[in-house]
Amino acid sequence: MRLIAPSLAAVCLSAALSLPAAAQESPRFAFFSMNQLVRSSKKAGAIFSELEITGKNLQEKLQAKGQELQTLQQQMNSPSIDPEKKEALAKKLRDVEFEAKKMQEDSQGEYQRVEKKVGEAITKIAGPIVDQIAKEQKLQVVLSDQAFQMIAWGDQEFMKAFTTEVAKRLDASDPAATPAPKPAGSKPAAKPAAPKP
Repeated sequence: MRLIAPSLAAVCLSAALSLPAAAQESPRFAFFSMNQLVRSSKKAGAIFSELEITGKNLQEKLQAKGQELQTLQQQMNSPSIDPEKKEALAKKLRDVEFEAKKMQEDSQGEYQRVEKKVGEAITKIAGPIVDQIAKEQKLQVVLSDQAFQMIAWGDQEFMKAFTTEVAKRLDASDPAATPAPKPAGSKPAAKPAAPKP
């Protein structure tokens, strides 16, 4: 058994020494932030606005239902309420509580659906640019803030540089080739003025 260990070590050492120089180079990687892209690219931001509008609309509906619940609760707690009306009010309060809970669940599902749709739309237009820049820079890996929820430390300039380049190229690409989906309920944008001859 003792003879196997040294020979195994010798095999491992010779394998390590025979690795090509390319395999011994430092890893080349970049960091891609979808959040930064949404903030710095007009195209990505336009697509993301659908999620913001959806979130705002859902929040307003939930707040209105919460206000209705609060009003009913105040009526129930009023000392001057007629005992005969109190039972009907209690039933209405239970119904509104059920509606609020259902609305909360439905809103969460709707938000997640739109979040997925928006994420896929941004990835569809940004993905080829990420791929192109990664090949140009001869990267081995592009890390994403969508995949890693926690980074202990990172040079902020390094972490922003790759996404900044993606945002520049995305906004510089042909706008007719990748139209941004219009958020539900949004007004069409005004046409730009025609250039003067």
